[in-house]
Amino acid sequence: MVDLVARSPVAHLLPVSALGAALNEVTPAYLTLVQPYAGQMANLEKAMKAAHGLDLPSPGNTTTEDALRLVWFARQQYLLVGDRPADVALAKHAALIDQSDAWVTLHLTGDDAAAVLARHCPLDLRKGRFAPGQTARAPVAHLPSVVTRLSDGFEIMLMQSLATSGVHHLADTIRSVAGQKSLR
Repeated sequence: MVDLVARSPVAHLLPVSALGAALNEVTPAYLTLVQPYAGQMANLEKAMKAAHGLDLPSPGNTTTEDALRLVWFARQQYLLVGDRPADVALAKHAALIDQSDAWVTLHLTGDDAAAVLARHCPLDLRKGRFAPGQTARAPVAHLPSVVTRLSDGFEIMLMQSLATSGVHHLADTIRSVAGQKSLR
């Protein structure tokens, strides 16, 4: 009998690093889409605070409590990152959809992380304009993505079916930026 082993579609491509940037995959324990039912936003906010200690983030932001993060994901949609949701407490107020197998989560770090990402993403990535904890739905290498500024770089979430292409583009750019720096 064959033993099947679950693997990320980008496991064979990562990690990638060169001079001032590194790209690695991270695998949160759970990714859960939280979408409030009609008229339940206030109740969801109370239940989320009680169950996980998290406030619902305003658009374009994240909230954090210990190892958990709640990421603004779209209008009235949030992504709980890092742990299984308190189903009993939250399910009365919101649809909870497991997204753990739907997304590949990457960390782009290093001094040149913003320069690498800027070549593929239309966001203004300067720290004063896109500060740690801010998040946006934005294309990365023309692929639908969710980008969050971290204290040491960026978290980039790509749909699993498109992740190989995104990693390929980002890895090439890491090498290109490093090559350009080495010529100076």
